[in-house]
Amino acid sequence: MKRFLLCLCITALFAESVMAHPHVWVDSQYRVTVNQANVAHLEATWELDLFTSTSLVAEYDLNGDGEFTGQEKLDMIEVLQSFDQYGYFIKLKLDGADLVPKGVHVDDVRIRDQMLWVRLGIELPAAVNLETSTLSMAFGDDELYFAMEPLEEGLVWLTGALSETCTPMEREATETSVAVWVDLTCRS
Repeated sequence: MKRFLLCLCITALFAESVMAHPHVWVDSQYRVTVNQANVAHLEATWELDLFTSTSLVAEYDLNGDGEFTGQEKLDMIEVLQSFDQYGYFIKLKLDGADLVPKGVHVDDVRIRDQMLWVRLGIELPAAVNLETSTLSMAFGDDELYFAMEPLEEGLVWLTGALSETCTPMEREATETSVAVWVDLTCRS
């Protein structure tokens, strides 16, 4: 009986650790256009891993032409909108306090080099003045099913007239589900 209980405990621990690892890897990045100090909109891009991409392309690229067009694109966007229930894995903070986007929408989905590429539009609840505040950005799946990893060039890509005056600073994440945080300010 003791041996059975010991085996049951080990099996339960093993099963829990198996369930707590990612099954889908996503290269992710925020894109911020800074033409003025106040930012009210962000973009995010995802590139899903080859295995997941191949499965989704096979299911939704019905004519097999290597791109989503017409109804294929609409159907793929509808599938991606199911991530709304998880907040699209977006993690934002304003001066250290959690910031929930006003809205997130799937702007585009494409196939690039056999990988599924997604562009999200993120509306902030109010414009953030980057000269006086710090906007912190990360991605993370609290259920650990998706591994949201930053692109090699970094988690944040800046463009716009003021992009050279802004400073994105990476910092280590304390949350298990987050790879890295980036704090963005545009203080002169």
